[in-house]
Amino acid sequence: MTTSYLYVLPMEKSPENRDSRSDTVRARALFVDWLPAVVALVLLSLISELGLFGAAGSWEVFWSLLNLAPGLWIVRAVVRGLRRADEYQRRCQLEALAIGFGVLTMAIYAVGLLQAVGVGDLRQLIQISFIGSILIWIAALLFKTPRTR
Repeated sequence: MTTSYLYVLPMEKSPENRDSRSDTVRARALFVDWLPAVVALVLLSLISELGLFGAAGSWEVFWSLLNLAPGLWIVRAVVRGLRRADEYQRRCQLEALAIGFGVLTMAIYAVGLLQAVGVGDLRQLIQISFIGSILIWIAALLFKTPRTR
């Protein structure tokens, strides 16, 4: 077996570190739970950004509120993933969610302070805070899980 000089290709896992059948099934089920919500969010974002939702007025409100459906689907996927997880995975998820929630709380607090002095657009700052906290949650989970295995 040849070794890549840059270690770009993933190394094979040793038998001790290989995922079990239940881990593989759980990961696949999590992917299947998340996929429709992510695809729907991408499609709705494209429709919104390209202005394809039609005339202004009630249809614009409908298309805007339609984004809640994939959001609720993501909540469902997270809950289902937590129910399938073992104790260690639940603990890691709880710690990552706590970090993400803390970041969101401080970001919203900062947004409130900025709005008090009239800096920035509230809608954009809230969206940036939300997206940032989700990314921190995912990064914390990815950082926590492999490091402690």
